[in-house]
Amino acid sequence: MKKDEYKIWLDTNKLYGDNRTSVLISSFVVWACIFIAMLFPLFGFGLAFFLMCTLCIGFKKIILDIIRGENYKVENVFDYYMHCLSAFCLRVCSMVLIFLWSLLLIIPGVICGLNFCLAPYVFADEPNIGTIACLEKSKKLTYGHRAELLIIFLMEALFVALVATLASCFVIIFNFIVTMPLWFNVIIPLIITLFCFFVIILPYFEMLIGNFYVNLIKIETLSNKIKKTIKSASTKK
Repeated sequence: MKKDEYKIWLDTNKLYGDNRTSVLISSFVVWACIFIAMLFPLFGFGLAFFLMCTLCIGFKKIILDIIRGENYKVENVFDYYMHCLSAFCLRVCSMVLIFLWSLLLIIPGVICGLNFCLAPYVFADEPNIGTIACLEKSKKLTYGHRAELLIIFLMEALFVALVATLASCFVIIFNFIVTMPLWFNVIIPLIITLFCFFVIILPYFEMLIGNFYVNLIKIETLSNKIKKTIKSASTKK
């Protein structure tokens, strides 16, 4: 792991530790609203997906505000309701493109997913630039950094696998005491894993990716300043 990457992990650990309560409450509000939407008959899952597209952008904005040391409130997760259609289009377009590239082989689909993984953060920063512009900027930012992002997602998957394994071990040990039906042995580890993922693991890695995004934006801004300085110097000559 490079020195800069290691620093990002350390910074994220500190930020997450200092703002754990707000981050977890914000995440809980998002997923609670999505779960409630799923309970609606007929169109529940569609409503939940549409709501997820918007609320997740609001959550990412809170993450970016924490990283940048700006003021934020838990209710800021609802701030992007005016851009709900754009957020929906961004999610659908990225999913369709990833699916189409995945039809070729798994690797092109993975690369496409890594290219567009920062698009929601771009949208959270600049909600008025449009879907295509968000995807293009994400692709530009991730160029040359896909390996680092892949490591982050693999670490996230590893944590989920670890939680699932521990939950399964807990159920197996519990079965030595009291024999439980098969559905219990399947449902309980699943519930524990999903709860830990959505409420604990996902918020942390959202902050980690957000920190990575902010760092890439700083690099891009510095690079643009250097280019302008060089161009201005060459013009004067």
